[in-house]
Amino acid sequence: MTGRYVLTSNCLQTGSMHLTRSVRQFLKQNQPKVRFRDEDGEVYEAPVDWAANQITGLGGYYAKRRLGVNEAIHLRLEGEEILLEAASLKPPRPRAVSEEPGSRREAERSVPKVEAGPPKRIRVTPYPKEVLYPHTPAPLEPPGFAHELERLGFSRETGGPPWRFRAALGRRTYSIALLRLGEGNVMELQELRSSGAVRYAGIVAPESLREEALREARSLGVSYVSPEALQKLSRLRSVFPLGALDVERMLQAGRLDVEALEGLENEISGLLGERAAFSAVLLCLAEVPSQKVFLLADVMEGVGEMGLEADSVRQILEVLCGPPFLMLKRLSPGEYLMRSSVEAALEELAQYAQFVGMRLGATVG
Repeated sequence: MTGRYVLTSNCLQTGSMHLTRSVRQFLKQNQPKVRFRDEDGEVYEAPVDWAANQITGLGGYYAKRRLGVNEAIHLRLEGEEILLEAASLKPPRPRAVSEEPGSRREAERSVPKVEAGPPKRIRVTPYPKEVLYPHTPAPLEPPGFAHELERLGFSRETGGPPWRFRAALGRRTYSIALLRLGEGNVMELQELRSSGAVRYAGIVAPESLREEALREARSLGVSYVSPEALQKLSRLRSVFPLGALDVERMLQAGRLDVEALEGLENEISGLLGERAAFSAVLLCLAEVPSQKVFLLADVMEGVGEMGLEADSVRQILEVLCGPPFLMLKRLSPGEYLMRSSVEAALEELAQYAQFVGMRLGATVG
């Protein structure tokens, strides 16, 4: 039986190993201790803390092999012991050799005494921090999905797992904590939610591992998030204004994956279809001269190829009667006056938009 374990910063700091699925397969239920043996045959008796979901007592091995964050350890069961083998084998840290007092005195006698001269100044170049503190966790690179969330209006709050993000929505804010599948202790997600530190929590895994991630997410009561879905949301944002509120709606449903996005895509498609219908009506009205009366039936003939319903076209005409367009005037049900041409009305609307933009710029400045 073999397995693989990836170290986190918490593992290195506490000398522990989380009870992940790959680790649990080596243990019996409620087993109090486990024996590890490293590459050099050194044995580690490690207590199993089932309540804290971790094994402790491995700090010596981590220090000996000079392991760092995200480095992997291969596990193999041999009898009653679990063999440890670091994926990146480094030479063990040398141990200090004690000297016998007698030999030290003889060495001191053999060294000729030199008269002390004037003190000399020695310039010492300090060692880099990486040499002095080899086990200090280096800052982690943010995962790929962090960039997609930032494009959707989130700001990253932590530099390591669990990855926490905050969405500022004016008078409303919410936070989310995410862990990649197999990364860190998933129980931290539950703790963050129960303590109120975040409103939502989720497990991130690619679509190829969706079923496995969904099972684990549901067992913990958190959401499943796929990077592919976040990328798709980011692309949709280029054609339709999407943001953190849309993400929250999907988190409330418990999953944010490509399949769950289909409903949102259909909704956006419908809204874009309404925009297309609005454009079609404007193109039809462009053929009507200014200060001329026309009927709803006339417009229906012009947009008949699009298959629009009369109620939809009537609603668009009513919008064009009011501000900021004021392009039409309704004379009676189904009868309208073309106040000004479409071209002139759009030009006035552009001037109005420019004026409002200038006012906004002056207010912000």
